Amino acid sequence: MKQDWLWDRKINVFKAKKILKHPEDSGFILMATLLLARKADPSEVFRDYLDPVVFCRNWQKIKRRMAQDKWANHRIIYWQAIYEKLLKKYHQKGMYLVRNRDAEPHDPICVAIGRKVREAREEAGLSQKELADRAGFCQQFISRIERGKENISLITLKKISKPFGKEAEVNFV
Repeated sequence: MKQDWLWDRKINVFKAKKILKHPEDSGFILMATLLLARKADPSEVFRDYLDPVVFCRNWQKIKRRMAQDKWANHRIIYWQAIYEKLLKKYHQKGMYLVRNRDAEPHDPICVAIGRKVREAREEAGLSQKELADRAGFCQQFISRIERGKENISLITLKKISKPFGKEAEVNFV
C-alpha cells in the first residue's frame, strides 16, 4: 500500500483537501507546509490539493513555516523555483499575484556577495549548475544569489565557497 503524505496525522485526505481550499482557515499554512515538505510533484500538488494561485499568494507564509523544520529546507529551494516559474507565467498573462520584488532595489550587501560569488565561479570556470551540484543547491538558487536576490546565511556562504577551495571570510568595515 502506498504511504500517504498524512501518515502521521490524525486527519484524512478529504479533510486536508478541504483545508487547502480555504487559505483563511487557521490550519491552512500548516497543512500546506506539510504537503509541500512531503510532495515533490507540482503537477500532483496543483491537480489534487492546492490551487496554484492560492499557492503563489501564500508562498511567503508557507516558506517561513517550512523554514522552522530543518529537514524541509531543501524543499524550500525547490518550491521557491516553482513559485518563481508560476509568477512569471501569471505575469505574462497580466496577472499580478504579489508585489513585484524585482522592481524593488536589492540590499547592497546581497548584491556585493552575489557579485563575489559570480566572480569566483567564473574564475574557477564553473557554470551555475556545476557550482550548485558541488555545493548541494539547485541552479536557480545560485542564480538568485548572484543577482543579489537572496539573503543567504553564513552556512550557505561556507558551502558555496568550498567548491572553489576557499574559505568564506566576513569583515566589518
